[in-house]
Amino acid sequence: MSAPENAHLPQADAGDARRADLLAAFLMAGLATAFIAFTVWPGLMSFDSLYAYRQSIEGVETALWPPVHDYLFFLFRHLPGNPGGLLLFQSFALFLSANLIIRHLAPSARVSVPLMAVFLGLFVVFPTLIGALIVLWKDVTVGTFAVMAVALWLSGTRRFSWAKFVALFACLTASIALRYNALPLVLPFMLLVVWKPAGAASTGRQRVAAGLGIVVTLALAYASTLWRLPDLQRLPSVGPMMTNIQLWDIAGTSICAGQSLLTDVITPGDPFTVEELRALHNPRHINLTFDTPLWNERLGPRYMWRRVPAIEQRWREILVAHPGCYLATRLAVFEQQMGLNTPATYYPTHGGIDDNPYGFTLAFPERAARLIQMIVEGANAPWRRGYVLVGLAAFFLLPALWIDRRGALLPLVLYAGTLGFLGLLFVAAPAGDARYIFPPGVFAALVIVTSLACIARARDKRTAAAP
Repeated sequence: MSAPENAHLPQADAGDARRADLLAAFLMAGLATAFIAFTVWPGLMSFDSLYAYRQSIEGVETALWPPVHDYLFFLFRHLPGNPGGLLLFQSFALFLSANLIIRHLAPSARVSVPLMAVFLGLFVVFPTLIGALIVLWKDVTVGTFAVMAVALWLSGTRRFSWAKFVALFACLTASIALRYNALPLVLPFMLLVVWKPAGAASTGRQRVAAGLGIVVTLALAYASTLWRLPDLQRLPSVGPMMTNIQLWDIAGTSICAGQSLLTDVITPGDPFTVEELRALHNPRHINLTFDTPLWNERLGPRYMWRRVPAIEQRWREILVAHPGCYLATRLAVFEQQMGLNTPATYYPTHGGIDDNPYGFTLAFPERAARLIQMIVEGANAPWRRGYVLVGLAAFFLLPALWIDRRGALLPLVLYAGTLGFLGLLFVAAPAGDARYIFPPGVFAALVIVTSLACIARARDKRTAAAP
């Protein structure tokens, strides 16, 4: 049965004709995962990765890093491949879900299979994508669960089931709970789910259920940062994390404004000069500013609890008094993340597995070293940076919207999530790490291939309608 004429989303063809691209979806996801496993097994691990792993053993102590990542490590510690099982999951689930999305929107296997290959190829063309994917970072799981949610929803628009519906919101809950800034990534998509929970045939009951699903999703994601599992003990406040970012902003704004905005309020009797702040401030990472002898000697941990109100008040004041300098300070961080006007991309991947008490080492160190070198060198090419990927997504989305506004609704929603995530990252990121833009980078890659799928479907419809 063909899709109704007023359907807002195209329906994939059924039958034997689509078995080829279903097989291709699994095969390509499996091959990509096998390549990663046989290169960087059990996955690269930085301080963040190993800290989450430790908390999965000893218990969650802080929510500065949202603890859902710890729970994932706990789960995969009890499965074969620890911790490589998480590496396999985040790679296979991501590529398979993306391939199924492409399959759903493309008019035929003749179109969908090449587009699956294009999606894989984008991870090679833009090294920061593969660079993050091979590390056991929560940025990757944010993107993976978000793409899984989209695939589950599309499957439900073809054949709705409450099991898919619940799984969809479980994935959204995990994605949002993994990062404090993840909500803008999936918020436009969640609104689409409320509007069309089962596609063109959605009922009022399903829309109400979707609305309740969003409420439960947000509540659970928020609660996961307040109480730990399994004893539901209250976790310490994460307020100091935001205060640190605000202090970093003040230091950077001071340099632009030509006056120390830290003076009198935050550092009474021992002020920083503009010259000292210029030598200290580093837009690449907050720790490169604060973890220095001069900063620790002058402030150290003293300011945090005694000066929090003063820091927050001064930060609000500079938004009004020096908005241009504040935006310039945040732009300097954003440029590092996106590779704009920088000689090199900052932190496109991790360099291996940090020293750890668990005995984790790379199974294939020479292969991993070659891949890491290729990623680092490739990420420095101006045309292979994050801003190019986001720009390409817009380049392909616009003609898709022009040709088929309704059919291109999903890529439009995904691009809105991409911009929303980047917008919040602009004002709240504590570092210029390229890994931070992995989730919107994956969405941007999906926008490219799904826009092409929509253009191909519209072209085939016109050809079929021609006399």
